[in-house]
Amino acid sequence: MKIIYLLILLILISKPIKAQRNDPNDGPESVLWEKLRSSKEGPDKIRVQLALGRTLLYRSGDKFETIDSAIKFGILAEKESRKNNFSEGVINAMALKSICFSQKGKRSIGFKLAKEALAFSKKVKYNNGIAESYMAIAECYPFHIPDSLRLKTYYYNKATAIFRQENNMKRLAAALELDAEMCFLVTKKVETIKLLFEALNVNKILGNRKVQGIYWMIARTSNRFGDYPDAVKYNLLAIKTANAVGDSTLKLCSIYHSMATIYINISDYSQALYYSLKALDIARRYNDTGYFMTVAFALAHEYTRLDKFSKAVPLLKEMEKLSSADYDKMGVALCYLSNLTYAKRFNEAAIYAQKLKQQLAKLPPDSYLERITGYNNLANYYLGTRQIRKAYYYTDLQATIPAKNSIPIYNKAIQFDYYRLDSIKGDFRSAFNHYRNYQKMIDSGLNVTKAYQISLLQIESDTEKKNDQIEALNKQALAKDNILKRNQLIQRVIIVGCIMMAIITALVYSRYRLKQRSNALLLKQKSEIDQQNLELQKLVGDKNHLIFDKDELLLEKDVLLKDKDLLIKEVNHRVKNNLQIVMNLLQSQSTYMANESAQQAILEGQNRVRSIALIHDQLFKTESVTEIDLACYIAELIHSLDYSINTEGDKINIRLDIDAIMLDVSQAIPVGIILNEGVTNAFKHAFPGNSAGEIRITVKKITGKIRMCISDNGAGLPKDFKAEKANSLGMTLIRGLAGQLRGTFHIIDHEGVTISIEFPVLISDLAMVTAGAETENV
Repeated sequence: MKIIYLLILLILISKPIKAQRNDPNDGPESVLWEKLRSSKEGPDKIRVQLALGRTLLYRSGDKFETIDSAIKFGILAEKESRKNNFSEGVINAMALKSICFSQKGKRSIGFKLAKEALAFSKKVKYNNGIAESYMAIAECYPFHIPDSLRLKTYYYNKATAIFRQENNMKRLAAALELDAEMCFLVTKKVETIKLLFEALNVNKILGNRKVQGIYWMIARTSNRFGDYPDAVKYNLLAIKTANAVGDSTLKLCSIYHSMATIYINISDYSQALYYSLKALDIARRYNDTGYFMTVAFALAHEYTRLDKFSKAVPLLKEMEKLSSADYDKMGVALCYLSNLTYAKRFNEAAIYAQKLKQQLAKLPPDSYLERITGYNNLANYYLGTRQIRKAYYYTDLQATIPAKNSIPIYNKAIQFDYYRLDSIKGDFRSAFNHYRNYQKMIDSGLNVTKAYQISLLQIESDTEKKNDQIEALNKQALAKDNILKRNQLIQRVIIVGCIMMAIITALVYSRYRLKQRSNALLLKQKSEIDQQNLELQKLVGDKNHLIFDKDELLLEKDVLLKDKDLLIKEVNHRVKNNLQIVMNLLQSQSTYMANESAQQAILEGQNRVRSIALIHDQLFKTESVTEIDLACYIAELIHSLDYSINTEGDKINIRLDIDAIMLDVSQAIPVGIILNEGVTNAFKHAFPGNSAGEIRITVKKITGKIRMCISDNGAGLPKDFKAEKANSLGMTLIRGLAGQLRGTFHIIDHEGVTISIEFPVLISDLAMVTAGAETENV
């Protein structure tokens, strides 16, 4: 009885196969509608129109109104393509219309359009168009006629080869599934599996997660060749994938139905019933007659085998009501006859035996699949009613089907029927021979199953190796891309660093020039005042008059000095503001840097600029315009660094021991940058693993010199560290600035690291001039 069920299923499954189209991989329909509304006239809009047409055809389920909507998009796309002289659009529009007409049953119109599209594609030498035309031609041939199926397979093979050659992955993905479908129908199991696993790989490359249809086809192929464990495995994968991508369409109905057939094959009718009910729910939701007929037959079969024939009856009646074409009526008659015969309700079965004979008489001579299924059911019915002569008659009719149009399951059914008939007749020798042939076919089927399982394992292994190779290539490409991005980032950081150094250099040079101009002005004013004093001494003899004029000149000189001080303070204020802008720019830049090392580099640059800005801030706030209070400046600088770098709170303490020193700005700037680098290095490297510690800063004035030490009680220097070979930016700056101060620079590695710098104190030109003026006044 299981063989009879499978024979009938091959008849009824045809409609779902026909409706089960392959996703064109153009994207979600809602997104395509949005693109259509926003697209401008031209090729891009035409491509969206074609994509919408393919999508509508994909989900049509053979509903004419939906197919008509797809045709409208094809007509519109062709009109716009001819207007814009867009050959690709013309070809794809003609191919779309061709497939639509073929699905509506107007195969002659579809064939004509496909041939025109092929001729035009060859004329403009558009290979993808040639492949699309072959796909459209293949759609014109029905699959239930052997000769047509061979032509259909031939054209799908040609289309797949072209898409593969052109590396057109999107269309190759769909073509591979259709090609695999044809191989499945002609029982080329190895070719079917190879094509399906290639389709999985192509979809993986495309990033398309909607591969539930491919898993279903692998499961269905495994089921066909008796590999039930793999059939269950891939069907479960299909269900899992469908749920993951939110697919609740008719494709999921096919998957559930396929799962039910697997459990029917292993006689687990309860589990089969569970999946058939799920499939029926989807078929009813979409109101699709073809799917309902197939699923309802499976349900009726399951109810009957579970001794619940009363539940099968309503389904059979609904199927009978929905059948209008002779093809459908024959399927219903087969279902009734099979279930009634199994339930031993032979009187009712007789009615459908007659109906089945009437439908068989209307079939074309080459409808071998339908004929052998009908003959088998009639033979089984007459065998059940002990009408042996008629049972022999229909079994003999099965044997007359040409071998090239038969498949193993038919031959097995024939041998089993002869065995039962000969046993009843008493011809045990003949019965034994037929039973032996039947067992040979079963053994052959088991060998086929084993060969299929081995092929499947080999293909899975080969696919996994290819995937590993693809993954390795992807990793190599990603590594190269990361190296390129890192180099680009380094280049950008270097450029930004150079720009910042240029800005700092310009600011320092500007400050130096301003200082030179101020000193020159003061010296000129002093010279003028001295000259005036000499002239006054010669011209005026009266001591009181001389003192009066001299006081007036000194007063004028004081006014000029005050004006000069105000000017320099304003310059310092503006320089401080400009440096603040530079720090803000660096802060903004860091927010756009994803690389942590780049952000760290910008933070260090920001701290260096801040060390200079604090000097100008001190000059602006104090009375002196050339000297700063070193203790006050260092305290403010260290506080800023502590806030910026010491993110661990009070784990790292900073101790200051600084003499009261007024330092010329020309020396204060290098001192500030050296402190910034030394303290930053201590924060970063002295205390690994967020350990606690202490940083000490000592500045002492010793007989015309200043000694500055930056020390910590941290981990110390690496064993292979050599100061003279260190080429980091921080060490380079400290070494260079120490030389600029005309001082000495040492690094001591003892119970931590100590950076010691000793340099002479310089007296500014302005201080010398001011001292001279005060002496003159005295």
